[in-house]
Amino acid sequence: MYYHVRITIYSKIFGDEVKLDLSEDKLNKQFIDPYNNGSSIIINGKKIEHNDIERIRINRTKQNSLELFPIVRRERAASSNKTSETSDKWYVANKGEEITDDLIKIPRDYKKSNIDTDSTETMPQSNQIFVVHGHDEVMKQAVARTLEKLDLKPIILHEKPNQGRTIIEKFTDYADGVSFAVVLLSPDDKGYKKDQSSEAAKFRARQNVILELGFFIGKLGRHNVAVLFKNDLDFERPTDYDGVLYTSFDDAGKWQYDLMRELKAIGYDIDANKLV
Repeated sequence: MYYHVRITIYSKIFGDEVKLDLSEDKLNKQFIDPYNNGSSIIINGKKIEHNDIERIRINRTKQNSLELFPIVRRERAASSNKTSETSDKWYVANKGEEITDDLIKIPRDYKKSNIDTDSTETMPQSNQIFVVHGHDEVMKQAVARTLEKLDLKPIILHEKPNQGRTIIEKFTDYADGVSFAVVLLSPDDKGYKKDQSSEAAKFRARQNVILELGFFIGKLGRHNVAVLFKNDLDFERPTDYDGVLYTSFDDAGKWQYDLMRELKAIGYDIDANKLV
């Protein structure tokens, strides 16, 4: 088996540090043991202090990276997101089975007591979840009802009273009261580069949705923002945010459990049985 590590760092705005093809012994010595002990980690010749680590993810595959690179490149060439600046290494590290929760055992109060006050808190401060959405009403309602089942309060801006405020005033007022945001990317618009023909047009999310995605990443931190997208054939995701976890809004409803897992990972006390 081969182990692959991705580390998201607070002080690094875009992109993760990636290490591929680790043995189980090397994985434990270089990453698991130091992380669980609250020590710094050395990766790609860089020393990362423990309190600068926003997230660590570990995947396991039967194939090594030399076998996976051609697969990833074929998949990216066939996808609508093939112009993404994210490296092939990141996509290789995302292959196989994620086993992070089986290996990482952090004391419950570690981050609260050890991260300095300028860092984003990992424990939620509010049960209000801001839902950023486009024109897909079914998608919006499904996410809102799922959050309500989990005893969380979805904030959908157009459902709130204006009270004499401008749109931006209303937005910032409600954004100040949340600790997590769910951003819904639905294929509402079409666009293409000016040097291309209209045949190259791809579906995109609304501009206000992308703006608000960037706002919440800056305000809450990437680990407090979940992105759900409609996996249509010609849908183009924003390339600058490929370090963010994208979850496919699938008809089978797996997205609900993926979203719940992200909420639990940052400290929300929620019960999966309520989704049944």
